[in-house]
Amino acid sequence: MEQKEDLRIVRTRKLLSSTLLEMMEEESIEKISVIDLCAKAMVNRATFYAHFEDKYHLLTYALEELKDKIYARFTKDFYAETPRDVIRGVLFMAVSYLADKQSDISRVVQFNCNERVMRTLTDSLAQSIKYQLGKLRGRYPSSVPAPMTAACYAGALVNLLVWLLDNPAVLASTDLNDKLDALIAENLR
Repeated sequence: MEQKEDLRIVRTRKLLSSTLLEMMEEESIEKISVIDLCAKAMVNRATFYAHFEDKYHLLTYALEELKDKIYARFTKDFYAETPRDVIRGVLFMAVSYLADKQSDISRVVQFNCNERVMRTLTDSLAQSIKYQLGKLRGRYPSSVPAPMTAACYAGALVNLLVWLLDNPAVLASTDLNDKLDALIAENLR
C-alpha cells in the first residue's frame, strides 16, 4: 500500500509541475496564482500545500525537472573534433530548438526571464558543454578547468538566446546559420 501512495505523490507533483510550466509558457510566474494553477491541474489547494510551500517552491521543483530535460536534449552525441566544434554544436542545437515555435523551453524563457529560469538554463547548458568537452579531454588538454569553460560559454549562449528571442527577425533570418558560424569563427580561434 505504501508503494501506491508514493506513486500518487510523484504523479501529483509531476502534474503540478507540468501544469506550472505550461502556464509559464503564456505568462510570468508572478501573474500565476495558486488558485488558478490548482484549477487548471484539477488539484485541490490543500493537496497543493501538502506538497509545496508556495508557487516558488513548486517552481524550484519544476525547474529541476526542466533542467534534466534540457540536459538530455543537449547532451546528444554529435561529432566534435575540437572544443570549438563542441561549442558550435551546442550553439546550433540551442538556436535550432529556440527557433522552433513549439519549443516549450523558449516560451517559458520568453515569459519568465527571471534569475531562477536563467540559472536553470545556464546550468543545464553548462553541464552539457562540460560533458561534450570531457569526451575530448585526452586530445585537447587545457589549463582551464572544464567547469569554468562550460560556465563561460553557457552564460554567453543563454544571453545570446535571450537576445535572439528579443530580436525575432534575426532568429527567423535565412542567414542565421552563417551569422552563427561567423560569430564562432571570429571569436573562438
